[in-house]
Amino acid sequence: MRNMNKLPPSELKKYLAHLKVKPSELIFFIAKPVIKRRALLITNIILLFALAFLNFLVPQFTKTIIDVAIPERSTSYLVHEVLLMLGVTALIGLLSFANAYLMQRLSLEAIADIRLATYNKLLKQDYGYFQDTKTGDLMVRLTSDIQNIQLLVSNNTFSLVSQAFTFVGVLGFLYIRDWKMALLISLTFPILYLNIQFSRGHIREANAKMRRNLSKISNQLQSTFTQIELIKNYTTEAHESVKFDKLVKEGNHYQLDVTKWQNILSPVTTFVNTVGTAIVLLFGGYLIINHELSIGELVAYISYLALLQAPITLISQVINNFQNALVSYDHIEDVMRVTEKVVDPVNPQPFPNPLQNGISLNNVNFHYTGSESPILSHITFNIPAGKTTALVGRSGAGKTTLIKLLTRMYDTSAGEINYDTTEIRQMTLKDLRQHISVVSQDVTIIDGTIAENIRYGSFGATKDKILQAAELADILNFIKSLPQGLETQVGERGVKLSGGQKQRLSIARAFLKDAPVVVLDEATAALDNESEKLIQHAFDNLMQGRTSIVIAHRLSTIHAAHQIIVMDAGKVVEKGNHATLLQQGGLYKMLYDLQFE
Repeated sequence: MRNMNKLPPSELKKYLAHLKVKPSELIFFIAKPVIKRRALLITNIILLFALAFLNFLVPQFTKTIIDVAIPERSTSYLVHEVLLMLGVTALIGLLSFANAYLMQRLSLEAIADIRLATYNKLLKQDYGYFQDTKTGDLMVRLTSDIQNIQLLVSNNTFSLVSQAFTFVGVLGFLYIRDWKMALLISLTFPILYLNIQFSRGHIREANAKMRRNLSKISNQLQSTFTQIELIKNYTTEAHESVKFDKLVKEGNHYQLDVTKWQNILSPVTTFVNTVGTAIVLLFGGYLIINHELSIGELVAYISYLALLQAPITLISQVINNFQNALVSYDHIEDVMRVTEKVVDPVNPQPFPNPLQNGISLNNVNFHYTGSESPILSHITFNIPAGKTTALVGRSGAGKTTLIKLLTRMYDTSAGEINYDTTEIRQMTLKDLRQHISVVSQDVTIIDGTIAENIRYGSFGATKDKILQAAELADILNFIKSLPQGLETQVGERGVKLSGGQKQRLSIARAFLKDAPVVVLDEATAALDNESEKLIQHAFDNLMQGRTSIVIAHRLSTIHAAHQIIVMDAGKVVEKGNHATLLQQGGLYKMLYDLQFE
């Protein structure tokens, strides 16, 4: 995936050149959710054409009043035309309101589709995708990037369609009435076009730089708020402030660059439009002096000139939005273009529940995409059903990676993983993962109530089931001691809970899921001895009767494991139970002795 945050300045122009092939794709991308709402779209188009026709009529009333009603001194005719003009203007206001409201509704609904599609695409991405992509950058794609695209699904953009027809109609009308006047007016259009073309590339480049800076700011904020404890402990507030200040000033520079080119485009457009008005006044005044044109016709010409200039002026605004949206669309397409590698099979097989034999790994190898360095090499062993298997080894031995393969966060580079006789790739990801409960050292707590945390993933669970799970996880007494009980808010990332309480909440969540396979990934590594003893009882409850896989940091917790797999440098080097491995005097005994020296 191409990430603009990693592009050096020298590559930016090449990237922008790549963007030049995208306008049609962006238009098609926006058109799909818009066309889906045909009724709203057709209603808005009808309103726009009605507004175009009514706006064309207004100068005719002015011309009639000046050239007919006033010279004839007809008060009734004057009142009649003025009332008609007011009525048409009032109708224009009413239709404009309806058009703006319905257009905003169309825009919001269409963009909601795009945002949801992008969000769903992100949710479907492989686990490895999120290891390589910054959170702040993903947040920018779902917020400001989509907001930039929303500016294109707006009243201004759709008005261009009706105004284009108005432009052709009015210009044709003027050529029929006086081709010389129309030709002189038309001379200003190429100047406007060239001005827009000149500014367009600069606006796009400035917007691209500003978008890169916005991603950096978002990543910096995300990093700051998730690492605030580290910042406080090491008193690096000043250092972080300097980094943020640099990004803000860089952003200000790019914003000023955007403003500069926008404000070069706008005044030049205004000046050229004024030149057009001057041409009409000069040539029209000459014709009036020579009795070849009436004053009413001149006033009408000036009004029609405004109708001709309006779409050209609007183009400058829409082009700015389009350039910005083009950059944002490219970043959204970065997500849409990624193909997931870990996918469901065409003809899935059900998870074998209950497991009869267990889980078998046959000559499993794994390395990350783009790297030939093996993380796991020729892993072969069985995990018996209904029993506990422990994985031990030095840090970096590949234990957690192995768990990621068992839950299919990654696919093996070679070899097979079977649940009974069903190969892991033959099951859907949902079916596989619904039958596995994972409790890890890094407990994930959502910002909500205790009940919401326990119920997460088992959303239909009753209150009684939640309380039963809490009791099995040895956290029910703590919950009952709280004034609001299950409805107690735990705070963002569970800041109101201790490490042991968070761990027991995650165990209760696993109990409620009631999966036949349980994975404990160094689940007590961050706890003190007292907390570990309290939680170990909950773990014993959880593992009872289930196929359990335990990654153990403290070897004292796995004495009773039916099988211990010792790993080193991505390979299995020893197998057996606690007593057997101690007798062998290999790596397991060395690790065990180091902990109990």
